[in-house]
Amino acid sequence: MTHAFSMSTDQDFGVYHSRDFIGTGKNPVELTGRNAEAAWRTPIKTNANDLSGRLPLVSGMPVLMVANKAVELGLCNGASGKLISINYVVRNKRRYATGAEVDFPGYTNPDSACVHPHRAMIL
Repeated sequence: MTHAFSMSTDQDFGVYHSRDFIGTGKNPVELTGRNAEAAWRTPIKTNANDLSGRLPLVSGMPVLMVANKAVELGLCNGASGKLISINYVVRNKRRYATGAEVDFPGYTNPDSACVHPHRAMIL
């Protein structure tokens, strides 16, 4: 579906890999090398064929907030927005998203001097 969106809107299609960790708390261990590759090859249990450690992103696509980041400002679970841009790093020829600029109509930046008052950088 993301690829179809990129084609219909003439936007670049990009797949971003996840940094996957085992464990929680103070000492999580990042999966790397063969372990990360094995995690990314895990069979998908839904009809989505582009997940499992990989996230397709296209500027302009609709996005949904799935966590409460700043409820008082409208950046909360269920808030919908439009992806404006993606910041990423490249490691081993793979893109890893480090942040995304999203336009959330229900959000207003408390800084009245900002150029785009409904945009937030999500990390």
